[in-house]
Amino acid sequence: MKKLLYSLIVMLAAFCACQDENSKLGQSLVDSSFYNVYVDTCTVDISTILMDSIETRGDTVCQLGHYKDDSWGEVSAAYYAEYSVASFSPNEDYSYSFDSLVLRMTHTGHFWGDTLTQQRISVYRLKQPIILEDDDDLYNSTILPIESTPLSSFTFSPRPGIKKELEIRLPDELGKQLLNDLINEEEYFDSQDKFKDKFPGLAFIAENSGECITGFMVNDSSMAITLHYKEITNLRTEKELTFSVNKDYAYTNVRTDRTGTPLATMVSGIENLVHSNSMGMRAYMQGLTGFYNQIEFPHLNNLQDAGEIVSIEKAILYLYPLAQSYNRVNQLPEDIRLYITDENNVLEDYVYGSDGVTVQTGNLTVDEMSGRETYYSFDVTEFIRNNFGTWGIKRQKLLLAPPDDEMATTFNQIIFTNDPSRERQCRLDVRFKIYNEK
Repeated sequence: MKKLLYSLIVMLAAFCACQDENSKLGQSLVDSSFYNVYVDTCTVDISTILMDSIETRGDTVCQLGHYKDDSWGEVSAAYYAEYSVASFSPNEDYSYSFDSLVLRMTHTGHFWGDTLTQQRISVYRLKQPIILEDDDDLYNSTILPIESTPLSSFTFSPRPGIKKELEIRLPDELGKQLLNDLINEEEYFDSQDKFKDKFPGLAFIAENSGECITGFMVNDSSMAITLHYKEITNLRTEKELTFSVNKDYAYTNVRTDRTGTPLATMVSGIENLVHSNSMGMRAYMQGLTGFYNQIEFPHLNNLQDAGEIVSIEKAILYLYPLAQSYNRVNQLPEDIRLYITDENNVLEDYVYGSDGVTVQTGNLTVDEMSGRETYYSFDVTEFIRNNFGTWGIKRQKLLLAPPDDEMATTFNQIIFTNDPSRERQCRLDVRFKIYNEK
């Protein structure tokens, strides 16, 4: 612990401890006292862990773009998507004329980087259908071959917090071919397997000159291809046919280069975690690149020195983001989770609220004025009670990460600061009772 509890009187003064009136219980039998004590100096050991890969198949959000950052390195996000076959029944009494083939994309409002710059994205045809990995999944590390020349390229400006729709016109040649083949009832429209053999899908690749990564929704209308055409009888009727993303065969790919950053030597796997005191008193969490944290309280049992019997009444964990590491080019996650693991790092449960049912989400407090009092907090009373007085294999640990859906769909990030010599660092506040016989 940062400050040891050797003297009750000194501790009460130094730590603004709260003491109730001495309880003289059964004085004829024993002379004893109860005290309520508060201390905010329990050491928090927070480490950084890198996942090997993240499953991104089937997500309702994709990320596109490129960004280079001093802390996280150079990151590129691409999207690979198979498209679902569309149903069309031509009428022999009608004629049809092609209008346009349009790709529609809707921002989620998520961003990472300089939103005042433009981002250029190229759309490529895949060379082959998307095939699932051996375990029937697709990951952020999966890369597929693409055609050498893009079908189309476009430039857009990110709009933080605004769900704006983009429309990108795809080549007329592709649109005319699709319409003609639909009218002729070509065989590859008979099933999804036949359709993807003919049209394997698209890859959305960002140019490395970009300075922002942006989130886009994936649903029946966003990231979908719409064929606009006219149905001609006595009148010309505008029609459209939509090819939406087959999310079972679509995923976000992430490529990174962390050379020259504090994370350059990170190796994936929980056994390769790096403690904050080996990373400049900092710990790193970020969705999609796969960084999360482990938390331990190595000196918790030193509280036993405060009295003959020590009872934990309340324990609150405070986690502070590094000042000026957020808001300008990135977003703090509003929801982060604590998970309890055993000594072998096997997940056992969430950390719940006082009702024992509600999963805690970090209770983010934002200091809009100075940022000095921006922090996450968790009530870890039950966890501390269960682990107080335990050692070795009986001691549980905590893992800290965004919820699964955000881990796989955003680059929201936190750099935690954990320097014991400074204010507003990661800390554990504990209120406890002590009992002493006189």
